[in-house]
Amino acid sequence: MKIRSSALALAAALLLAPFAHADDASLYRRYNTKDGKTFKAVVQSKTDASVNFLMENGRVVPMPIRDLSDPDQQFVRKWTKLKDDLLRNAEFAKLTVQDILELVGYQSFEFDLSGNHIFVEGLVSGKTMKLMVDTGAQTTVFHDASAKDAGLEIGAYDQWIYGVAGKQEAAVVSVPSIKLGEAQVTNRKYIAADLFKAQPGARDFDGILGADFLREWDAVISYREGRMFLKVDRSAGTKPADTKPSPGAPATPAAAGKQEFRRWTSKDGKSFYGAVEDKTDNAVTFVMQNGAKTTVPIDRFAEADADQLKKWSKLRENIARSTEFRRMSVRELLDLRGYQSFVYRLDGNHIMVDGNVNESKARFLIDTGAHGGVLYSEFAVKAKVDVGPYDQKIIGIGGEAPAALAKVTSLTIGDAVIRNRTLLAADLFKQETTGLAGSKNYDAIFGADFLRELDGVVNYKENRIFLKPDNSDAPGAVAKPAGEAKEEMKKEK
Repeated sequence: MKIRSSALALAAALLLAPFAHADDASLYRRYNTKDGKTFKAVVQSKTDASVNFLMENGRVVPMPIRDLSDPDQQFVRKWTKLKDDLLRNAEFAKLTVQDILELVGYQSFEFDLSGNHIFVEGLVSGKTMKLMVDTGAQTTVFHDASAKDAGLEIGAYDQWIYGVAGKQEAAVVSVPSIKLGEAQVTNRKYIAADLFKAQPGARDFDGILGADFLREWDAVISYREGRMFLKVDRSAGTKPADTKPSPGAPATPAAAGKQEFRRWTSKDGKSFYGAVEDKTDNAVTFVMQNGAKTTVPIDRFAEADADQLKKWSKLRENIARSTEFRRMSVRELLDLRGYQSFVYRLDGNHIMVDGNVNESKARFLIDTGAHGGVLYSEFAVKAKVDVGPYDQKIIGIGGEAPAALAKVTSLTIGDAVIRNRTLLAADLFKQETTGLAGSKNYDAIFGADFLRELDGVVNYKENRIFLKPDNSDAPGAVAKPAGEAKEEMKKEK
């Protein structure tokens, strides 16, 4: 097997160190065959037509690649020695999704989870706002009172917006700028409406970042990390490439084999350019641009630089310089973490994924803005779901709508199976409220409760949803206890 020259330095670095293998959960990936069989293994070697799998019992089993499911065929065909070395490396196994995505150029920041909803802070026309991240919202919407407070220009209320609870009048709003971290867009037109019409006085956020906004920035949302990732170079108004990275952002990777010089700043404001050569727990050795070397205690650096130096390692340095690594897609990177992924379809800006409810095929709307799962009432009957009396309610844009408790035997997406859960059922396409009757373009809402439980990742750049099947109730999986997500939510409150 040949290794590309750009990966030689990395492969050498991995093999020179004592070869500590990662734990089994990181090493073994779930594979499916075309005839429905499932097994866990690692790729040992491959040709154009066949692959040798190392099974969990230690046996090496050859298999024609064409016998695997289509997604697994794609994975095996893209398998390389570099990926295998990474998969087997103990230090790489400890890197988080945040670490990995930042090494390929994403900027990230933490989001807050409140009642399963994702919130971030941003600057809207220079004013700090709390914004909900909602993949189920076709467009970005600002609460009109918050928009007025920020001095935004709001037009006539001659628009309509729709939600599961009904429809509501809205207006076009002109937004000079929105900034999250170092990512910024300017001169956009969105929608303004009273987001708390059904709950007067409940104003606890200022707007909704919808799918239009998330698609523009190639956003990645990771529930396990509690972070949103943006491709800063996709936005307007970002800093030039030669300026100092923002606090916590990764430095631009150097070309393979070259040292990367960047500006470092001490606590007292003094700066210098250098490339990290080595470090101990307490100090870092730099190579200066004139070739000289100097060692500096980490605690002498400004907070952001000190944090970055604490994370630095030879492995991170080598993979950041690897052309092959930097060209990997998010899918390839998360495959190394045992995620299963699905190509989603866009209906407008809505994310749709196929699955099953009980034994019935279902199309799910993936909605980070939905606290929990909701079934379309007509579909719930078709799927033979036990639906109670309509004595519950859902609250959203347009007001309130009646709902009922719905006991679902199983809900399935790919290998992820969630069993014996209580959702809500509601008329999601009511004629007089939403104007969407007849479209009925999805059967159920896959809400934030399930995305949290399955460590969901939404990737707008590649139109993919990632889930951790081993977190589900599937046979042989390490299932989370029923209601765990609810208990975590209670603790947060």
